[in-house]
Amino acid sequence: MRIPLNYEERTGHLPRLMRDVNVRLRRDDDTQAAISAAAADHGGLRHKQGYPVEMLIEESRLLQVSIFTTLHQNVKNLEFSTLLPNIVTIADEVNAQLKQQMKSFKAADSAERAKGK
Repeated sequence: MRIPLNYEERTGHLPRLMRDVNVRLRRDDDTQAAISAAAADHGGLRHKQGYPVEMLIEESRLLQVSIFTTLHQNVKNLEFSTLLPNIVTIADEVNAQLKQQMKSFKAADSAERAKGK
């Protein structure tokens, strides 16, 4: 909250990231996470907005906590035979998105430093 952003600036990326999570959950195979354009865009945007790396990581942690809290609150409506594998997939996808965000963030940082030289 140290960086002043309105609601859309702070949360506008979430629908695209969640769409990527949903796509991954709907796959029938155990393939690795695809590169997320949404995550790459988000990492570059957060760099532009002045976020430190730690806040980007905290955002990802909060996303996972929110997803798992929602699952817990709706446990009565879930199929237990698919729950654990889906949790693993969700965690893997969110972590893969964080990796892509960090790559994009670092690339934006490197480009900014190169301009400054």
